[in-house]
Amino acid sequence: MSKTIRQFLVFSFFIVFTSEVSNAQSLIALVDRANASGTTTAEGQGITVTGLSRGAGITHTSSGGDYNSTSWTTANSSLSTAKTNNDYLQFSILVNSGSLLDLNEMKIRMDRSGTGPNNVEIEYSTNAFSSAGTSIFSMTGLSKSGSIRTIGLSSISNINASSTITFRIYAWGATSSGGTFDIEGFSNSYTATGWTTTISDPGIAINGCATPLNPTNITNTPVTTNSTTISWTNTSCFNNMVVIGSLSPITTSPSFSVNPSTWSANTDWNNKVSVSSQMSGGSSNEYVLYVGTGSSATISNLPATGTLHYKVFNRFASWSSGGTQNTPLPVEFINFEAKSLNTHVLLSWSTASELNNHFFEVQKSISGERFTPVAEVSGNGTTTETHHYNFTDTEVSPVAFYRLKQVDYDGTVSYSKIARTIHEEDAISFTQDKSEVTINLETFAPSQVLLLNSSGREILNDDIHSSYSIDKRFLASGIYVLIVKCNDQIYHYRFYK
Repeated sequence: MSKTIRQFLVFSFFIVFTSEVSNAQSLIALVDRANASGTTTAEGQGITVTGLSRGAGITHTSSGGDYNSTSWTTANSSLSTAKTNNDYLQFSILVNSGSLLDLNEMKIRMDRSGTGPNNVEIEYSTNAFSSAGTSIFSMTGLSKSGSIRTIGLSSISNINASSTITFRIYAWGATSSGGTFDIEGFSNSYTATGWTTTISDPGIAINGCATPLNPTNITNTPVTTNSTTISWTNTSCFNNMVVIGSLSPITTSPSFSVNPSTWSANTDWNNKVSVSSQMSGGSSNEYVLYVGTGSSATISNLPATGTLHYKVFNRFASWSSGGTQNTPLPVEFINFEAKSLNTHVLLSWSTASELNNHFFEVQKSISGERFTPVAEVSGNGTTTETHHYNFTDTEVSPVAFYRLKQVDYDGTVSYSKIARTIHEEDAISFTQDKSEVTINLETFAPSQVLLLNSSGREILNDDIHSSYSIDKRFLASGIYVLIVKCNDQIYHYRFYK
């Protein structure tokens, strides 16, 4: 782009069994399987987790650190029998104040003895199973050797603060009341993001987002000299994005109680929407450029000078802290002046900073409408220092208009303001003889000529750009006044016929 002055989340649970976190999703819950009596130790990030407990139909059997359970129903065993007899394990998640929950994935390690239940169904409920739960996982033929199962939770989304999700693990198919079903610990490692876990070997782990995460990879790509595309990578959680822009550093930092889901936004800078019009106490100099779930926004009709500062927020219940960047706008010249001297015109200009500035093309016009190039002056590439430039035009005109065309290395251009010069010397002289009156223009200049008779009636009105003659033979006898308007000056010449 041209030289410039530098001017929310689908909630995902994804366990990473490596030493690094591979995306922006966050481990938010762990359930400890090492429990001896009822509810076990559990912990979460942005949520409160209750540990494993048993339905009234089953009992505990001691077996090391695993959460072993026995007394599973054997007669007419089926899912409906398991539900009737309360043959299940259970844990719950409570969403903390200021958070919003959206789940993606849960990992659980299940095992059984040779006579334990070999069929499993996992359901969830948001009303503590006062009505039927929703199935999220089922299988038959559970092996006797423990294995980690990955269970998708993406259907559980946008759970508000103070809400509770309860999970039940039903099991059936035991051939002996002494057969066991247990939740074992992971044999692989896991990684937490944003919190320090205390459970060393859990039996259930859940990933996702319960607190705001900032978008990443916030960049901009110039499209034209007055538009740019702001891009970002959504977190793998909620993706309710808000982009706020200004010509000065962003100060907006909304609290979680501010809900922008119905805010107006406009990517057209000519029709920008102020933050103050959308949020009480917001800045009138900061603007809501985008509200949505996308990953980019093209801002158009940007001003020709300054720096666009912008901040990309991720909003769900509370807001992320925001990712702040700025993008260069087209050339801002500190000044551009044209001074007419006796024998030449001196052009001078300064820049505060430059970005990929290849060169300036000096352009000139006599009419102020059609500009032609007269010189090139090299730029300074990319720099944040002030630079001064000048050019001398020795082709002096009574009136001339100048501008600068700034060209980037990639061919992108922008233009300066227009400067005008007026030469001090008279641009007009008159001569006449018996047959004609001649207007002599000292140099090429757009002019207007009027001829009035002694009564003030207009005899002639014409535009001229060079010397011009009036044939007196076609005029009646009398006194005439010739008026020429040139270079904002008015010249009078009286003659007789």
